[in-house]
Amino acid sequence: MGRLKAEKGDRLWFKVTRFLLPYLTSFYFKFVDLTSKKVFLNRDQEDQARKQGGFTMACFHGTMLFPIYYGRRYSGVIMVSRSWDGDLVDRCLRHWGFDTTRGSSSHGGKEALADLIRLVKTKNYCSGLAVDAPRGPAQQVKMGTLIIAREAGHPVLPLLCWTTRHIQFGSWDRMILPLPFSTIVLAFGKLTKVPDGLTRNEYEGLRQEIENDMVEVSNQAQATVAGLKEKNWWRTFRLGGTRACVPRGGGEK
Repeated sequence: MGRLKAEKGDRLWFKVTRFLLPYLTSFYFKFVDLTSKKVFLNRDQEDQARKQGGFTMACFHGTMLFPIYYGRRYSGVIMVSRSWDGDLVDRCLRHWGFDTTRGSSSHGGKEALADLIRLVKTKNYCSGLAVDAPRGPAQQVKMGTLIIAREAGHPVLPLLCWTTRHIQFGSWDRMILPLPFSTIVLAFGKLTKVPDGLTRNEYEGLRQEIENDMVEVSNQAQATVAGLKEKNWWRTFRLGGTRACVPRGGGEK
């Protein structure tokens, strides 16, 4: 894996992509943001988290793109894998104003976690992560989410997302890329504290509670999109391994 990463890093196309991608993604999501209507659900949970100080924002990998962009308003640190594509993600996140630590459950996770906790405490950062990364199963919260929140002394704040216009990829997480002129539903889950000193079974129960809440809120976001005016009929077409969803009548007027 390290050799593969080194070979990719030496190629001209990778160097050009690594340079251009942060600017392209920043421009794209600014355009999506400016042309789309935002609908917030359960935003009182965000207000409570902001009043309490820092928090650990928890997203599902498949719908994390716009929530990460939205999270730029908070000073924060995000854990990114050490893979070659993680290099691209890392540069984009740093361009958006985040700090990052590099590692995952399969490689360098302990070191990355220690760095993340250090930055949270020394710089008064919020933290963020995709709770089902890096390999899934999709929408299954990993125990690392609770460890980060417990060690940082921050509550977990779920943020889920769904849109009226998006491309959905055929990846393990069924990731969506929001399209311009959408209605974007941002739904917050229950703010949950992770106390120290619980038993293993108690932590597992809390993990399951957070997971159930996130699945419920994700379904709430999708139901809200389905119920929006002029969004009850869909045209669906496939682009290779992707599926693009565009509501009849175009975007929100």
